[in-house]
Amino acid sequence: MKPILVEDSRQQILPVDKHAKKHAWWRSHGVDVMRYKLDFGDYAAFGSNIACDTKANIQEMCGNLGKDHARVVREIERARDAGFRLVFLVETGGNYESVDDIARWTNDVCKRCGEYRAYLCHPPRERCKKFKRRPMTGATLAKIMHGMEADHGCVFDFAHPLMAAKRVCDILGVRYH
Repeated sequence: MKPILVEDSRQQILPVDKHAKKHAWWRSHGVDVMRYKLDFGDYAAFGSNIACDTKANIQEMCGNLGKDHARVVREIERARDAGFRLVFLVETGGNYESVDDIARWTNDVCKRCGEYRAYLCHPPRERCKKFKRRPMTGATLAKIMHGMEADHGCVFDFAHPLMAAKRVCDILGVRYH
């Protein structure tokens, strides 16, 4: 019997499959993907008590833990109440392998600012002159992630986008060849 991975039916595949690389990897490694509505996370597997929620990049995770913080906590609590642990898999370019590495990340808002120079475009507690807000720093994001792991029992994991499908399988215990 082929290994089966369950993908949340709300994951976007049309008009453009944002997860095409993952789907291609799973096909080529003998993993069947079944689409079904999940109450939390993007991926699950039969017999596993772990759910995996993928994030396209650190910027998306930053937004989720910033302005969408309460929604993310509710999702983690829904998973916990159902007996699951939620793992957030953040797809990165390979420069970040742990939450501690996130402390050196620079927010894309700062990178788009005309004042951006060597990650020091404005003092840490000041608002950006161009975007009129205080962008979250990598150090703040890492602190929030550590707090979420300690307070809510979730886990943050990282993988290069080309290895994200394999990492999802590894997290969920789905066999592949």
